[in-house]
Amino acid sequence: MMAFSSRSSGVRSGLLALLTLCGGAGCAAGGAEREARSPADPSSVEKAPPSAPATPSAAAIRLPPTLSAVPAPAEHCATFSAPSRQPERPPACEDPAQAREALAVALEAADVTERARQLADLEECPVWPPGVLRALRAESAPRECADAIIEPALEGAKPRPRKDVEDALLGLLTGARLSRLVRQAPHFEPPHDKQRFRAFFSERLVPWIRTEAQAIERLSSFGAGLSGYGRGVAAIAAGLADMRFVEVARAVRLPDELKRDDELTSTYYTALDQALEPRKTRGRDAALAGLREFAIEGVLRDARLDEAQALLSTLYAGRRIDALQRLLLPPLPGAQPTTVEQRLAAKLPSFYAPLLLAHADARNPQFLAALCERGIPRSVRSELDASTLAEPVRDTYARALLELGQRYWRAQDFRRAGELSRLPAERASDERRLAAAIARALENGPRDAREMMLRGAFAEDPPDVTGLDELTSAAGGISGVAAYDAAYLLSLAPPRESAPAFFVELGRRYRQAAKRLRDPAQQRLALEQAKAAEQTARAAR
Repeated sequence: MMAFSSRSSGVRSGLLALLTLCGGAGCAAGGAEREARSPADPSSVEKAPPSAPATPSAAAIRLPPTLSAVPAPAEHCATFSAPSRQPERPPACEDPAQAREALAVALEAADVTERARQLADLEECPVWPPGVLRALRAESAPRECADAIIEPALEGAKPRPRKDVEDALLGLLTGARLSRLVRQAPHFEPPHDKQRFRAFFSERLVPWIRTEAQAIERLSSFGAGLSGYGRGVAAIAAGLADMRFVEVARAVRLPDELKRDDELTSTYYTALDQALEPRKTRGRDAALAGLREFAIEGVLRDARLDEAQALLSTLYAGRRIDALQRLLLPPLPGAQPTTVEQRLAAKLPSFYAPLLLAHADARNPQFLAALCERGIPRSVRSELDASTLAEPVRDTYARALLELGQRYWRAQDFRRAGELSRLPAERASDERRLAAAIARALENGPRDAREMMLRGAFAEDPPDVTGLDELTSAAGGISGVAAYDAAYLLSLAPPRESAPAFFVELGRRYRQAAKRLRDPAQQRLALEQAKAAEQTARAAR
């Protein structure tokens, strides 16, 4: 760390206090590894058959610690944790078909408050597995309210939920408490002079940081003891809390008289970044552990997934976990649900679909298309992999696997999508040919998002865009999409040393793609990428 001048001894002593926090709060790299522990080979977990419901034990459910540092749920959470409005079980509960219809109506409610009321009214229907409707109530409410909804149900719960549902409830509860941590640092009131900053730093900011860090550590440790989806929810929440920690600490205002000293300001932020690096790494590892669990569950669309990827991409801009989101994929078949099972499939988060739709046939094209609105659960993938599939189902499944790979950088999903897309057919559609070419380009890439972030997108070999290049001369809109995807994937594996020729060729590829693309927005995107590549080529010269 750079040395501070003698006139900045107050800032130096305060910063040294900050540097000691990681040791006191358990945020060394070893702690991150403990939290992120998971099977060495995620694919081996996924290939295992879905676990049978565990026999509930007689012991009371162990709840996460209650910590004074965690703010209480906000007042608006009472709306979502309120019990049913009906003193007796509603008539819809008397018949399973009617109960499922009522659940579909509740999940389709546009108003979140009305949705919460309807779900609360349906919770006591005996058709649901224990705990599942309470978890859905938490999923449908603001994230920070989940513990207010769940904790009353877990205290002496009878009958006790099966193990995966119990862990989901505990993960949501833990995630809610973590989501309320590290939201706003103590405010440094004016006048912003050096002497007052020294007192603010040691008396208010440092104790706040220590308390928040210890709360994150204790809740993270509890979440690491869960399994499956619940573990994933808690790990993502822990990772987000740690990464918010970095942003909040960087946003602390320096005294005006110190900000005017460029050397001192630079020294301060350099040392601060070094102090925060272990927590940034811890947050990354926890978030990646959570994303691994989400990938195994087959989650495609979830606000927690979006937030974690966005924050990781901001803090690790050189290895953006969301880089593949800019690929142009063949469109998924639009879901047009006509049955109550299909309506539920389109609305239920991936973890809950197998619990509530266990008897639905995933080989039905409309049901599978509806499922893909939220994800493609592990049990559904196992069923499809063990079946002979009709072509429409095969195409939808391959396209969903492409998106799963795109979300989580999983080579195994690209490989399976490629196998499905390359199977013989009477006439391969443009969408299937494009899917096969994209899968071929990525099937030898990183095993998962963690490997990509630690080693780089294509550490050994560049992506194989041969299949995409072959499609650039095809008739129709597929040629432009293939040309763009080939250029974009190559841009993720630039030469280690700046090579003008590489970026000149990249610019040429993007301009050719822009000429072939039919969508104006995609054309503009390709031209923007072409200009960026050409500017890089000029700079490299």
